[in-house]
Amino acid sequence: MARLALDFLFLRRFWRLLKMIFPCHRRSITAWLAGALLVATAIDQVMTYLVGIQPSLFYVALGNRDAETFKTLCARGAAIIVGKAFTLAVFKYLTNMLAIRSRQMCNLTMHRLYFKRQAFFKLSSSGDILDNPDQRLTQDIEKATRILSNDLLAPIVTAPFIIGYYTWLTYDSSGWIGPAAIYTYFVIQTIINKVVLSPIVQKVSEQEKMEGDFRQRHMEVRSNVEAIAFYRAGVLENIMTNQKLKSLILTQKSLTEWRMVLNGITNLFDYFGGILSYLIIGVPVFISHLYDDMTPAELNGIVSRNAFFYLYLIYSFSTVLKLAGDFGELAGVTHRVMELHEELNRLHSDCLETDRPPSTVPSSVVVIASDEDDKSASRHMQEIHGKQMSLERDEQEEEEAQYLLGGKTNAEDDWPDDGVAITVDSATLSPPNDHSHLIVQLLSLQIIQGQTLLITGDSGCGKSSLLRMFAGLWHCSSGKMDCHWRRLTSNLFFLAQKPYFPSGNTTLRQQIVYPVKALQVDKDVSRITQILEWVKMDHLIERCGGLDAPVEWDWMKTLSPGELQRLSLARVFYTRPRIVFLDESTSAIGFELEMAIYRKLQEEKITFVSVGHRYSLKQFHDMELRVKGRGGEWSLHDIDTASIASRTASFLGTETVLSM
Repeated sequence: MARLALDFLFLRRFWRLLKMIFPCHRRSITAWLAGALLVATAIDQVMTYLVGIQPSLFYVALGNRDAETFKTLCARGAAIIVGKAFTLAVFKYLTNMLAIRSRQMCNLTMHRLYFKRQAFFKLSSSGDILDNPDQRLTQDIEKATRILSNDLLAPIVTAPFIIGYYTWLTYDSSGWIGPAAIYTYFVIQTIINKVVLSPIVQKVSEQEKMEGDFRQRHMEVRSNVEAIAFYRAGVLENIMTNQKLKSLILTQKSLTEWRMVLNGITNLFDYFGGILSYLIIGVPVFISHLYDDMTPAELNGIVSRNAFFYLYLIYSFSTVLKLAGDFGELAGVTHRVMELHEELNRLHSDCLETDRPPSTVPSSVVVIASDEDDKSASRHMQEIHGKQMSLERDEQEEEEAQYLLGGKTNAEDDWPDDGVAITVDSATLSPPNDHSHLIVQLLSLQIIQGQTLLITGDSGCGKSSLLRMFAGLWHCSSGKMDCHWRRLTSNLFFLAQKPYFPSGNTTLRQQIVYPVKALQVDKDVSRITQILEWVKMDHLIERCGGLDAPVEWDWMKTLSPGELQRLSLARVFYTRPRIVFLDESTSAIGFELEMAIYRKLQEEKITFVSVGHRYSLKQFHDMELRVKGRGGEWSLHDIDTASIASRTASFLGTETVLSM
C-alpha cells in the first residue's frame, strides 16, 4: 500500500473532495450553507468587536465613579451579549448543517458509482485492492465531513472567544458575593440545561441507531454482492440504501435543531457571565465602597486585571497542535474516501461492454464503456459502435422508473429474438484472479427458451461459475459469450446459491417482488397468496401481519434455509421470467415439494437451467452439462427423461430413496 501523507496527492484528493461537496455545475445547498456561514461569521465578528470594546467603556465609568453611565453600559452590554450568544448559536447550527449536507452529497455521489454497472460486485471480487469499502462509504465519509466542517472550521472561528469567556468565569471576585453569585449562576444554568438535554439524549440514541442501520445496510450489500448482482438489483438496492440515508439525515437534522436551542441557552449563560463579573465588581465599588481610597488609575488596574486576567491564555493555549492532529485525521480519511472514488471511476472506465447483441458489434471488437459526458464524443462512439453503446450508457437513467414499476422498456423490441438467449462459442472460463485454474475449456452451447439444461459435477468444480458467466459477472478468458436478450429479470432471472433477503422494515410483498420496487396493487394480493401456497409459505402472510406490514426481524436469520429457498422460488413465479437459472435452489427443500415446484415451473412455461446434484432432477431437463473439474473438461449430452422418470418412480415405489 502506498504511503499516504500531507503531500500533493492529498491536496489533489482534497480538492476533488471539495468539488464533490460543492459541485460547480449546479446550485447546491452546501454552497448556500457555506455562503450563509460566511455571513454568520461576519456578523459574529462584528458582535465580537462590540463585546471587545465594551470593557474599555466600563473602565472609564468605573474610574470616574459614574453610576448612571454604568447602568447604561450594563443594559447595552446585556443586549450585545444576547446578540452575540444567539449569533454564535446560528453559526454553530450552520456549521453542523454544512457537515450533514456535505456527508449527504458525498454519499449520494458515491452510491451512484457504487451501485452502477454492478460495481459493488466487481469491487468485492477485485481482491485486496481496497479494504472495507462499506466502512469508507459510511464511517470514513462521516468522519471526513465532520472533521472538515466541525473540528477544523468551527474551533478556528469560535475557540478564542469561548476560551476567553471561560477564563472570566474562573476569576476570583472580591468578597463572598462573588462566589455566591457564581455558584447560583451555574446552578440555574445546570437546571435549564438538564431540561433541554432530556430530548437531546433521546435524539442522540435515535441517531446512533440510524447510524447502525445505515452501516448494516452497506454490510448487508457487501455480504450478498453476488446474489444482488445475479438479481441485477443495483437500482433497488441504491434506493433502499438511500432511504436509510434519508432517515439518518432527518434524525441528524432534528438533533441539530435541538442542539441549536441548547447552544443558544448555553451561550447566553456563557457570555452573560461577562456582565456578571462586572456586576460583582460593582458591589465593592458602589455598595461596600472598598475601593474609595484608591486612585482612578488603581481602580482601572483592578478592572483591567479582572477583564483580561486570562486573556493571555487565549493565545498561549495554542490550538495549532490540536488542529494539526485533526488535519492529520482528515488527511487519512480523505485518502481512504477518494481512493474508493478513484477505484470506482476506474472500474467504470475499464468496464468491458459485454451485454450487447452480437448482431450490433463484430466479435473482434472490444468496446470500452465510457463515462465521457461530451455529446460529440457520445455521437462519435455511437457512429463507431452502433446504437447499443448509447443504450448501455443511459440504461440506468432512462429505464429506472420503468424498471422499478416492473414494466417493459421501449427499446426491448430492438433486440433480435429467435428464442436463443445465450450463445457460448469455444469459451474458456477461469476465476478472475487465477487464470491458471480452468473451469471449462472451449465450451460451446446455447441457452434456448423451451430447452431445459441441468449442470452437474462434483462440489467445487465450478458449476456456479458458469452461472456467473451467463449473468455477465465473469468474462471468458478466450472464446466469446453473446447474450441475445436484454438482461432484464423478465427475460433472465438468476437465483444465487445463497438466498438473499434485504432486512430493515422490509415488507413481505417487497421480498416477493424483489428486485423491483413493491407497489400496493390490490390485484396482486390474490396472485401473491396463490404463489405462496405453491411454495408452502402462505403462513407468512399471518406471521408478517399482511403483505404490506414492515417486518423488523432479519429474514436471513429468522427463516430456515428451506424457507429461504422456497421464498426465493416465489420470486420466480411472481416475475415469470422466460428463463430462470437455479443454483442448487431446491437443495434444502423436501423431495416431494421439489418435484411439485419443478412441475409448476413447467406449467407456468418457465424454462429453467438448474445446478444440482439430485438424480431425480434429470427427469425435468432435456440436456445435461457435466463439469468434470479437471483441466476444463466437460461433456454435454441429451437426457432420456422417460427412462429417468421411470427409474425415479421405481425408487419411490420401493421407498428406498426418500431424497436424492
